[in-house]
Amino acid sequence: MGFMHRKLKRPHNMRRRQNFLNRARIISTAYVNAYQMMPRRSAKRANFPSPTIQMIEPTTIMLPIEIICTIISLLPACDVARCSILSKQWKRIWLSNVNWKLTSSDYPSSRPGAEQQYLEFINDVVVFHTGPGIRKMLINLTNHGAFHRTVVFWMDYLASHYPINELDLDVNGPVVPPASLFSCTSLVSLRLVLHDACLIIPTEVHLNSLKELCLEHPRFAEPGDAQRLINSCRILNKLEFKGCAGNPFYDMHLEINSPELKVYNFQSSSDYIYVHVAAMNLEIFTFRGRNLTISEGVEFPFLKEVNLDEYELWIQYRIFNRRRVPIEQSASKMHKTVSSFKMAEKLFLSQWCTEHLSNIQPEINLPNFEILTSLSIEFWPNDYHANVMLYIINCSPNLQQLYARTYMKTRTDVTEPLYDYVHLQLKYIEMDSFSGSNVELRLVERLVGCCLQLRRLNINLISEIEQPIRRNFRRVVRSIKKLSPTLIVSVC
Repeated sequence: MGFMHRKLKRPHNMRRRQNFLNRARIISTAYVNAYQMMPRRSAKRANFPSPTIQMIEPTTIMLPIEIICTIISLLPACDVARCSILSKQWKRIWLSNVNWKLTSSDYPSSRPGAEQQYLEFINDVVVFHTGPGIRKMLINLTNHGAFHRTVVFWMDYLASHYPINELDLDVNGPVVPPASLFSCTSLVSLRLVLHDACLIIPTEVHLNSLKELCLEHPRFAEPGDAQRLINSCRILNKLEFKGCAGNPFYDMHLEINSPELKVYNFQSSSDYIYVHVAAMNLEIFTFRGRNLTISEGVEFPFLKEVNLDEYELWIQYRIFNRRRVPIEQSASKMHKTVSSFKMAEKLFLSQWCTEHLSNIQPEINLPNFEILTSLSIEFWPNDYHANVMLYIINCSPNLQQLYARTYMKTRTDVTEPLYDYVHLQLKYIEMDSFSGSNVELRLVERLVGCCLQLRRLNINLISEIEQPIRRNFRRVVRSIKKLSPTLIVSVC
């Protein structure tokens, strides 16, 4: 009888236990939500809510799946994975996230077997996606693990199975992109850090929607691969080749003539890459390397910023300097290149650009830079370079800021008269790596005397200046302040 009594009572006890757990869950949720909604006073005196407060249902349980997916897409990868423990509804929703950002900050480096664990996590994200498809994937793991072996599989799976729009991959090893990546018609933005991997471009490239292309440290296998890749992107707005390497057994020519291109950034130390620019709608132009050619008659009416750093090897330059023929050709070419940027608002010229322009100084005839407001220039402490700087300033009637940096190379003992002019708009001058040479002091005196609206002059000295030069420099600064009493001079 007692056994039957206990058997009959068991369902009743289970229902009571279940009701008790439900009430406890609701009460704990209400306490947590009420505590989060209350105003915070102090960490030591927190006012907990009263037990008579009205029960509040968790708001996240009542949200539609679309809103939950939007919330998840804005979180870091580690927080997206933690969302799976919030409720049964959120348990598998985290795998439907369309925007993923996997960086070194999410890497569990302090745990044993962290590399394998994180590798399996990324595989689950890529392969077992349950949503409409991954749209944005960023993987930046340059400091951890050997992920470059499996990143090729990730790229192939993403390009073949999902309508991905943005792909950004940077791991600590050479990466060779698969052929399927160059047939992904949904790609809009692509950035790959290849670490000098040999890039093989297939014969047919279908990147019809690509607008931004950035390749860092690529090495093209064939001379026409880079040009075929550029020509396939018909609506390209931004093109960046950083650390581009060529093959010494052939010359590689790049024709940049896309009418939609607005941002172009090319950085290379190779002597075998020749760049020909004819894109007329460029807004930002950055070039660091050699063998740059601007097409004949091309003007850039929408140009805002130009960074020109065409350098030379010092040993080769000294050898060619005895012959004078290559130096004159490079000087004429640089004169033509700088003249084509007359519509720029910001202009940067490296020390070698100034050196090439100084070689044709008696015949220099640059156009007026009517829109130029900021000029950054590197120069050697000689009068040839100082005159080139003053000539460009004289051709820029609306110039307001000047940044000059001194480099100690050669030809520092030249004494020639500096240009004399009056500039009405220049208000700010900053000189970096100031060595206190006679050319630099004369240049500062000439700038202060000719720029009537100058309000501030910043001079950053190098640390190796001797004491007599410092005394001479202080004397010059006192004389400069007498020329313009309202001028603020800062020396550091």
